Amino acid sequence: MKNQKMQVKSKVWIEAGGEVVAGDGKVHLLQRIEEMGSIQKAAEGIGMSYRHAWGFLQTMEKRAGIKLVVTQIGGREGGGAKLTPLGKDFLKRYLGFREGLDQYIEEKFKKAFR
Repeated sequence: MKNQKMQVKSKVWIEAGGEVVAGDGKVHLLQRIEEMGSIQKAAEGIGMSYRHAWGFLQTMEKRAGIKLVVTQIGGREGGGAKLTPLGKDFLKRYLGFREGLDQYIEEKFKKAFR
């Protein structure tokens, strides 16, 4: 088989009870919240509405059974959001799992379709 025009594409996600908990997009949102300290800023940074991002977070937490993000309402200190210790652990584990996976899949594809 000639693989000149063929490419491998893959998507990875985690499910619980047959429902999606997280994939690369949702994890990217968690990363941005951790970096920006705000759901609003994180959502804007990836071209998503706040409402959509908030829905993602609630769904992820419900399906994972853990609190991922804590929020603080504005005031003197200002509002914001940050990952909980469990949220940070989840993010770290997902990123560790995901690291090198695309390269591995690409290598397997090249072997199979030389």
